[in-house]
Amino acid sequence: MSISCIIVDDEYLAIKVLSAYASNIPALQVIKTFTDSRAAVDFIQQQPVDLILLDIQMPYVSGFDLVKAVPAETMVIFTTARHDYAVQAYELDVLDYLVKPIAQERFEKAIQKALEYRQYRKVWNEQQQAARNFLMIKADYRIVKLLFEEIEYIEGLNEYVKIYSRERTYTTLAALKALEGELPAGKFIRIHKSYIVALSAIDQFNSKTIQLHNGKELPVGRSYKDNFMGKMKG
Repeated sequence: MSISCIIVDDEYLAIKVLSAYASNIPALQVIKTFTDSRAAVDFIQQQPVDLILLDIQMPYVSGFDLVKAVPAETMVIFTTARHDYAVQAYELDVLDYLVKPIAQERFEKAIQKALEYRQYRKVWNEQQQAARNFLMIKADYRIVKLLFEEIEYIEGLNEYVKIYSRERTYTTLAALKALEGELPAGKFIRIHKSYIVALSAIDQFNSKTIQLHNGKELPVGRSYKDNFMGKMKG
């Protein structure tokens, strides 16, 4: 299992050090780095990630404020030169708190914690989803019970989504991101800002497109590519 990660720090040297450390951990995929925390917030809202390595003292949006803007399931490890923010940091339920200069051994220990937590959460989510194998949607002026196993892929269209099942297509008023949270992570994957696909529906793929068993081809978004390829390769 691999985890996707971004690094947010207003100091380029800090990003360089963390990126070098991360390159030695195959299971950690740094997909983007930011020196401007505002750009990081915009990115996260469009492309959720598993982990954020986050500085605290930054212009515009502080690390503390940024944490409040990310999805609850996103893991955060603070990387800061300040010792005195630790209590405040842990009150925000961050995974770890690393004080600069950060030793590689300490960094690797924090990432191992993230990997273990991700695995634990995956198992827990799968156990929870095992008790529910369907999605309830409103379509055609009625409530429809749609089994997960019937869904092939989902397309986001601004305020609406189209859910393509084996038998028909349903259009419902919903945000793709919100719907993504209702789906079992072990059975579905986001491949593009506009598409979620059932893993069981994928026939073949490369880093740019996937082909479903029904012959339909869908694009793989650049910002989703690493997470998708990592999951497909196990």
